[in-house]
Amino acid sequence: MLPSSLQGGRCRRLLALAVGLALAGAASAEPIKVAELRAAASLSLDAEGIPLIKAQNELDLAFLQGYAHARDRFFQMDFSRRGASGTVAELVGQAALANDVQTRTLGLRRAAWATWQAASDDTRGWLKAYADGVNYWLRTTPSLPPEYQALEISQVEPWSPVDSVVIGKALAFQLSFDLDIQTTLELGGYQQAGQAGGFDGAALYFGDTHRFAPPDNRITTAQTPAASLDPKSLQEQAKAASVPLIDAQTLALAQAYRDKIADHPLIGPHLKPREGRAGSNEWVVAGSMTQSGKAILANDPHLSLALPSTFVEQHLSASTTPALNVTGVTVAGAPGVIQGCNDRLCWGTTTNPLDVTDVFQETLVLNSYGLPYATVHDGKEEAVEWVFQNFYVNKVGDGVPNNLSRDNSIGYTSGAVTVIVPRRNRGPIVQISGSTGLSVAYTGWGATSELESFRRINRATNLAEFQTALSYFDVGSQNFAYADVDGNIAYFTSAEAPLRTDLQAGVPGGGRPPWLIRDGSGALKHDWLPLQTRQPNQATPFEILPVAEMPQVINPASGYIANANNDPVGTTLDNNPLNQARRGGGIYYLNFNYSAYRMGRIDRALDAYRQSGQKVTAADMQKLQANNQLMDAELVSPYLTNALARAKAAGAWEPLKALAADAKVDEAVTRIGAWNFSTPTGVPEGFDPGDNPAALPQPGAAEIDASVAASLFAIWRSYAIRNTVDATLTKVGLAAALPDSSDSYTSLKFLLDNFAQLRGKGLSGVNFFALPTGVPAAPTPEDARDYLLLKSMQDGLARFASADFAPAFNGSTTLADYRWGKLHRIVFAHPLGGPFNLPGTNPYGFVNYSPALPGVPRAGGFDAVDASSHNTRANTVNQFMYSSGPARRFVGEMTPTIAASEIIPGGQSAVLGSPLYASQLGRWLTNNYHALPVGVAAATAAATSTQEFVP
Repeated sequence: MLPSSLQGGRCRRLLALAVGLALAGAASAEPIKVAELRAAASLSLDAEGIPLIKAQNELDLAFLQGYAHARDRFFQMDFSRRGASGTVAELVGQAALANDVQTRTLGLRRAAWATWQAASDDTRGWLKAYADGVNYWLRTTPSLPPEYQALEISQVEPWSPVDSVVIGKALAFQLSFDLDIQTTLELGGYQQAGQAGGFDGAALYFGDTHRFAPPDNRITTAQTPAASLDPKSLQEQAKAASVPLIDAQTLALAQAYRDKIADHPLIGPHLKPREGRAGSNEWVVAGSMTQSGKAILANDPHLSLALPSTFVEQHLSASTTPALNVTGVTVAGAPGVIQGCNDRLCWGTTTNPLDVTDVFQETLVLNSYGLPYATVHDGKEEAVEWVFQNFYVNKVGDGVPNNLSRDNSIGYTSGAVTVIVPRRNRGPIVQISGSTGLSVAYTGWGATSELESFRRINRATNLAEFQTALSYFDVGSQNFAYADVDGNIAYFTSAEAPLRTDLQAGVPGGGRPPWLIRDGSGALKHDWLPLQTRQPNQATPFEILPVAEMPQVINPASGYIANANNDPVGTTLDNNPLNQARRGGGIYYLNFNYSAYRMGRIDRALDAYRQSGQKVTAADMQKLQANNQLMDAELVSPYLTNALARAKAAGAWEPLKALAADAKVDEAVTRIGAWNFSTPTGVPEGFDPGDNPAALPQPGAAEIDASVAASLFAIWRSYAIRNTVDATLTKVGLAAALPDSSDSYTSLKFLLDNFAQLRGKGLSGVNFFALPTGVPAAPTPEDARDYLLLKSMQDGLARFASADFAPAFNGSTTLADYRWGKLHRIVFAHPLGGPFNLPGTNPYGFVNYSPALPGVPRAGGFDAVDASSHNTRANTVNQFMYSSGPARRFVGEMTPTIAASEIIPGGQSAVLGSPLYASQLGRWLTNNYHALPVGVAAATAAATSTQEFVP
């Protein structure tokens, strides 16, 4: 964020300068002469400001794509390349330096250079043409975007092809990188608590509080390429959780590194396997299920809902042989279309959390300066490489433009020298303590070809060509959904999964699985398996899982395919990700943690269409994208309503009867029992699916009732977790190591689902339904359970009526006042804050709900299909807000000329003051769309202005 001193009057003055800027202005009547062009080309704009770029060759197409990206989104491009390269301090000042050090140590820029050096001449020419287009805009534009004025910058570095590659690397990194730091620290803490408290800490961790088994069991394809070795009963799950005690030195290294990166915007989220990460939904239905008889594909990738929006819409057409015509969304800073359609097919993606990262504890050999010059592996020294770093800082606020100074405060072992370990795919050492350290192996450190893969996807004309294009997709694993005009639908997981030596031998070395810090000495065989058989177009220089063993399905008998970051083939359903066998021997391992509830809702909806025989339309699929019915509430709320019924039954335990006699508790639970699990805002200022964003309607009685129930369930969920999982862990000394939002809720649901067998105790033997001090002993475990469930409702209601919630509810105890939209809000935040945010001090018509309740009210909730999650423990007035969700919504029907629609959360332009800065946001907030012409003729007809370019 920009320093607070620059977020007030100064930025408001900049806004006054920027208001009135138009994105394109009037097109010139005369063609613009550009020396870099090879032939005549054109750039047209439609009413949304979306470019249709026509060229006679692919290089000119890339040139004008770079030009259009720079004109619309240059500050975003610059900020992105700096964020990935570790040079943000050169833009925003000293506050970003510590983060730059950690980014530079990881080395996405090094990986981008390796990719550039390994690229073909053809690919290099394509990337250079794009960079030339960006630099042409920089040369010819009269001024930089308004953000630079606030930062006292009047000139920037030219764009290079490597800048585009590093942006691609950063996107893949955000979708695939996983650190094993937090899991190691948590398990170590649980083991220590178990030793002190006389229980099995590993069983508590793996079996009770950090379960691998998802809370709902829907998978993408039953065409499982692995056979389960032996399904685990609940008791066997506990036995399978045995992991040797993690030593103090490993924990100390992990803690030291965690402290450095916990708040890092790029690296910090990768401490968490589920939360704070990207997600997505996709599904494709065959023509056998649709009214038109043509396949329909729907996709909504979930990323940060910051400003500018992640994606930029563009339509690219080249009269080459064969001709190229592709439209959809692009990434500002890189050529090609990343999600979209061409004349023959459409594709979409969701993140596939493939485990492609390992952290190793290394033994180091040091020189006299304390700098490692070798690691020790199998008793032998192996030389490391050194990369020297220089850091520069912009002096913002001194009134001197372009004032950079070198910062010499970074020590050799603190980031001034990056130590590279060749054995770890040339990964860095990220933490050093004496003669030990932590290194990180990741498939993305080397030369990879994701941009080339998308380039080929853009040109694919059939299923076979699409599959070949995916063989170049090396890192940033995705679940690709595919549909074409020939009637095919398909699903493929992509990217390269490294094989671990110990897992290939059939057992985790030393009992330590790959989601914990691994042994770097070689003794436990934790290394990646040396390359033996290179797969087609393979990039990773180690053995990888063959494509045939990756989850995939083509034209399934079910008639549909869906994925929402769920376990694709069910390897975790028995809570053991390591008990499936590869076809040729060894353990079949993909990952250890997946999402569940969004897929649960989507799969149930599509299966209901299939079973009923009702033929679906594109409008039906848009409605499913807008679905905000909470799957978790549907599955969990019966435990609450049943608790009330038991408490009201004759002969109920007195403390239970007392809770049921609380009229507010009774009313709240009754409301939840009558709820359809939808989450409308319930307020006139709220944005709900189908609303007219220019004239928001008054909520009806049914909407208000559902809104109140959503609020009541959300606060009950929070206190149910707090009164069971959190209270129990606090009692055993783990108050500082509570599971995160999703894991804690999965733990509660597991305990409720298996209550008949476990009687309130976890697989560790720890009782999660112990009553608080002062409550008499319950006659049965069921009474204790129901008491805590109803008491959680009572606690939640007291919280809503408290002074802390007065900005939303004014201390009211009337349940009808508890409207969901007062809590569930969103702010679209810009990196520099101030007037660049929405809502903000700008002319776009979006206002904060109130001074104490920032953001606009919006429907949605925890793990809804229309992604809008908040922390399940939320219990303050602003903790129910959210900041990530659909970066694009798309639905396409594979008619002869593909019929498609999409929307992005913002607008085409990132220039504050442009009418296109937020032109789509109102429609995005209300789940509306704009047409996406796929054919060149239709896109040409939609153009409102055209600029010609000639050599």
